[in-house]
Amino acid sequence: MNRLINYIFCILFFFSACSAPARLDHVEKKQYAFSAKEYASVDSSILQNILPYKTKMDAEVNVLIGKSAQPVSKDQPEGLLGNFVADLSLEESKKHFYPEDNKNVDFCFLNNGGLRAALPAGEITKRNIFEVMPFENELIVLSMTGSDVKQLLNYIVNKNGIPVGGLRMKIKNKEAVEVMINNSPFDTTKIYKAVTSDYLANGGDNLSFLAEIKKREYVNLKIRDAMIEYIEQLTKGGKIIDPKLDGRITVE
Repeated sequence: MNRLINYIFCILFFFSACSAPARLDHVEKKQYAFSAKEYASVDSSILQNILPYKTKMDAEVNVLIGKSAQPVSKDQPEGLLGNFVADLSLEESKKHFYPEDNKNVDFCFLNNGGLRAALPAGEITKRNIFEVMPFENELIVLSMTGSDVKQLLNYIVNKNGIPVGGLRMKIKNKEAVEVMINNSPFDTTKIYKAVTSDYLANGGDNLSFLAEIKKREYVNLKIRDAMIEYIEQLTKGGKIIDPKLDGRITVE
């Protein structure tokens, strides 16, 4: 019975994700006790009702979009999945982002908690992407002062690394050193543009100081859609998913 309820939830979630934009206002949780014996008789009718939705959902999410040379999972201080998603988010945001001041994005940061599953080796379908990124997180660009970036660097140190793209650093004696942003040394006097998820931009995962940043620009692209688009372009170019660990965050 629990599997049935979970499946119904997944179907409702999938079609809500594919429909017109809507924002989740709040979530309320309640627990109910179900008896398998008591509800067994209605299982077949429920399944019959959701069958058309299941068929449509399966047709959508089972579409093959690419291939991976290896299993791609998250890790710290850097991981293949974090590197892959951060890099593609940075690249896709540059394609879709039209900055008011013509200054493009310098770097990307995300959180490992937002990546909910690994990508398998071999064929990759849209279903795999929904499993990695089941949330409706969108990409947003923050204009960050040197002080803001310093707070973020301290956060990265405390987390022992998070997914980043366009940023390199070493963690030494519990401090961020040798920080490079967009291929240049970190300059505390500069304003940097960083792309991240709206969840983090609004203060999620203990990043409350980000919610105070005034200038924010919307890319109008979900991270999940960025992943699908990027992988489809790789496939069209005859390439496969094959991220590398490149020492962008190291611990000494």
